[in-house]
Amino acid sequence: MRVFLIGLLTICFCNESFSQQVKIEFDKKRDLKTIRTFQFGESQITTPKDQKQVADNLLNQWIVTSIADVMKYNQINQTDSLADIVITYAFGVLARTDYERLGPLAQTPGTQQTGSFKFDYRQSTLVIDLNDYNGNLLYRISATNNLTSPINERLIFATTYRGFKKFNKLHKRKKK
Repeated sequence: MRVFLIGLLTICFCNESFSQQVKIEFDKKRDLKTIRTFQFGESQITTPKDQKQVADNLLNQWIVTSIADVMKYNQINQTDSLADIVITYAFGVLARTDYERLGPLAQTPGTQQTGSFKFDYRQSTLVIDLNDYNGNLLYRISATNNLTSPINERLIFATTYRGFKKFNKLHKRKKK
C-alpha cells in the first residue's frame, strides 16, 4: 500500500514534467561555491497577446518566487545592488502543430487512400541565466515543455527545481 501511495503522489506531482526537456550549460572554470548574493536583472515574457492564458505579472511572480526559493535553499541572499550574480530569464508560449502523412493504413498497396495525423499543442520555453557582475554567463537553464493544459504555477516550480538540480550540487558548501 505504501509503495502504491508513493507512486501515486509522484505521478500527481510530476505530471507536467513528463514532456519536459531541460538543457543545462555552465562555466566549468568558475567556482559556484563562492556565490553569496543575487539580484534580478531585466527579464521578459514573449508570449503573443492572442495566446496568453495567464497575466504577465502573475507569471512573472511565479518565476521570480520559484527562483528566489531555490536561491534561499542554497543560502544565497537577494540584494538590490552589487550582487555576486544577476539572474535574468525569458519565457514564452507558442502554438505548435505536428502534421504527418500516414500512408495507406493496412489497405491494398497501390490505392491512393492515405491518412494524416495532426496534433495541436502549445510549447513553452523558459531560459534562466545566472551571470556574474561583469555579464559573463555562469549557469544557464533552457527548458521546453509541450503543454496540453494551461500553464500553471506548479509547472513553473517543477521546471525551475529540475533546472537548478545541478546548480545545487555545484554550489553545495561544507557546513561549519
